[in-house]
Amino acid sequence: MARRTRVAACVAVGLVAMLSACGAPRESTGDGRVGPPTVTSPPAESGPVTPPSSAPPAPSEGVAAAGGRCRAADLSGAVAPSDAAAGNRYAELVVTNTSGRTCTLYGYGGLQLVDGAGRSTPTKLTREPNPGPSLVTLPPGGTAAKKLHWGVVPSGTEPVDGPCEPASAGARVIPPDDTTAFSVRFDFGSVCANGRVDGSAYFRK
Repeated sequence: MARRTRVAACVAVGLVAMLSACGAPRESTGDGRVGPPTVTSPPAESGPVTPPSSAPPAPSEGVAAAGGRCRAADLSGAVAPSDAAAGNRYAELVVTNTSGRTCTLYGYGGLQLVDGAGRSTPTKLTREPNPGPSLVTLPPGGTAAKKLHWGVVPSGTEPVDGPCEPASAGARVIPPDDTTAFSVRFDFGSVCANGRVDGSAYFRK
């Protein structure tokens, strides 16, 4: 009996020694063996995120110009017929810088037909990119032009036994990026298709 007690005590001491030597419990590798404990590294600290810098927008081509844009008060104009064929009429609106400064035109601008009393007549100005917009610099006395095209054949519900639209005697011309107009003669009769006039952008004359 005393011998059995000594054996049991030895076994208990051995188990305690083994647990002390092992330290932290080990994790299974999945194949029946026991591997070392897994050590998880703390997450690395992330610094502040700097947003990508954006380049400043490029300046508009039509903005940079000596003397600024041409205004209605800087210009005079005339419509010069250039061709006529099969119910179509072609002309150029030529504008001259009458100011004492250099100015620029960029784009199409506006146009309104009027009768002999200055009343507005039907006008539908459409843009034709032939040519399209480009920066035109006009020194004092310099000229620029835009192409015009319109038809004289009635369309839609327009009458065919008389003027398709009230005859125009002039036009009010609004330069690009302006809100005021200057007047030119436009005494070519009726402009059909509800006063449709196709106009290009201004170009150097």
